[in-house]
This record gives sequence, structure tokens and C-alpha cells, in this order.
Amino acid sequence: MTALSALSLPQTVIFEGDMSPEKMARLRKLGAEILFARRRNAEDTATLTETLIAENRHPDLVEFIGESVLIGSEKDAPPGTVRHLLKRVLPYSPWRATARVIIFHNAAGIKDEAETALLKTLEEPAADNYFFLSVQTAEALKETIRSRAVIAHLAPQLNAADLPADAWLRFYALTGGDDFLRQHGETAENLIAEARRQNDEFSYSEADFPALEQLFFLAPKQAFEKDTITAQTRAMKFMLMPFYAAMRDRAVEGRVAALSPVHIAHMPVTSAVRAAELMRNYMQNLDVRIFGNRPLNQNAVFYSFLFRFIELWSTRS
Repeated sequence: MTALSALSLPQTVIFEGDMSPEKMARLRKLGAEILFARRRNAEDTATLTETLIAENRHPDLVEFIGESVLIGSEKDAPPGTVRHLLKRVLPYSPWRATARVIIFHNAAGIKDEAETALLKTLEEPAADNYFFLSVQTAEALKETIRSRAVIAHLAPQLNAADLPADAWLRFYALTGGDDFLRQHGETAENLIAEARRQNDEFSYSEADFPALEQLFFLAPKQAFEKDTITAQTRAMKFMLMPFYAAMRDRAVEGRVAALSPVHIAHMPVTSAVRAAELMRNYMQNLDVRIFGNRPLNQNAVFYSFLFRFIELWSTRS
């Protein structure tokens, strides 16, 4: 994922990742970057903005920190409730900046009534409002909220000494997939084992079609067949990512260190770039919603991708 910054951030973002004090601090820092970039007074420094936030004195940062978020009473809803936000905060312009940042540090705790009240605001946020929804996984939120937001992964900051020696586990640690491993344990480990096995047996020809079908679609879908479409989609992306990264490695071979445990040395660079574009579009299509919150047909999306991908997969330099 492209690094998020004050200049590139969508207005409603679901931040996946461990629910830790470090994550809270990073979301506040990102909020500080937005409020500093959009400051009204050019004499306000970044340090001043961060200090005001650290002391809970910045008027344009609104935080929901508790385990649950309630809608609040219709009359005199107290701070920390959704009705207070909607009636007493959002109708007014930001004060110290030209933007406002609202952080739900435990968005999974938003109660049903509060969620319903928020939906319209999240769907069409005012140009000066940014909403951060922090969760362990986006699956903790209802589809009605997920469909109105961009999902981003806030990976933990690692030291080199913390990285696993195993190439596959190291890849997932560096790209944020270790959260999926922690959440799904043996199921995720079995998927990685399947990827290792298939990777050792590839012929890099059209004969690999059944293996790629099993790896990218059938295995993750079957592993999560009793879960939601969102869970299945996440598993499919988990399996695809090492191969997507392998296309990147092939495109920059000799200039940038390899990231993926998969090596695609046979493929021409032009084919690798085109394959990466196909994979990126495929992952985006898995998240597309139509007619409200209905996903596109998974089978149609996948096979439309695979029939085009296999032609590139089997090309040789």
C-alpha cells in the first residue's frame, strides 16, 4: 500500500492492525500531520500542534477512546457520544486548522444506533472532516461502514532483529500479513504451507492453471467457506500478495532488494509489470460493491483475472 500522509489520505479510513498504545500514538501523529498541514496560522509549528494534541487541547482533534461508542440522548448528548459529534461539533467550522480529525480508537465498539446515525456522515463527509476508524480487522465492522471507507493496514514498526528467519514469514511480517497469521493461526499456516508446496512444483507454463486456481482461489475460499465474503476476500489477497510482490521484484531486479519469497526469474520484465497490474486490478475488484453493499461475483472476478494472468505467467525471456 502507498504510504499514507496528510496530502494523500482519504477522508474515511479504516485502520487495521493490533490495538495497542503504539497504534493510538501513530493515529494521533497522522492526525497532527493533517492539522499542521491545514493550519490557519502560519506561525503554528509542528511541535506546537503535536503538543496541543498530546495535552488534549487541540480543538480540531476529536477522539473516542472508550470500549464502546453510544449514540447519546436526543437532548444534551454528552461529549463522547455520536449525537454530540453530529449536533455540537461537525456543524461548525474547524477553529485552529481548516480541517478536523475524528478518531474512533475502538471502532468495533460503535453501537448499532450510533452506527446508523453516522452512516450518512461517513458516506458524504464534509471536505474538512477526516474520520479514522481503528480496528483489529475490518471484519469487526459492519459492511455498511466498510463500504464507505478505504481499508488500510497499520503494520507494527519492526527492528531487523525482530524479523523471522523464514522467508515467507519475514515477507508477511514486512507487509502486515502477520496480523492475519495471528488472527487465524493454524488456518493461515496451512495456507502458507500450500503456497510453499505449489511454488516448488510450478512449471511456469499454462499447465500451472489448476495449481494457480487452487492457490489463489479454491484453497482460501474453502478455508473460510463458513465466514463472510470479506473474510474470504482477505484470505485470497493473503495468498496472492507474495506473487504480486514477486512481480515487483522482477521489475526492479538488480536495482532494489527482493522482498518476496517467490522468484519469477523466467518472466520478461514487461510481462511482470503487466501481471502486477492485472493482480492489482483483481484485488481492487474483490472489494467493489454494487447495488448498495453487494460484492461482485467472486467466481467471475477470479476467472476473468486468471485466464488473462496465465498467458503472462507462461511467457519466458
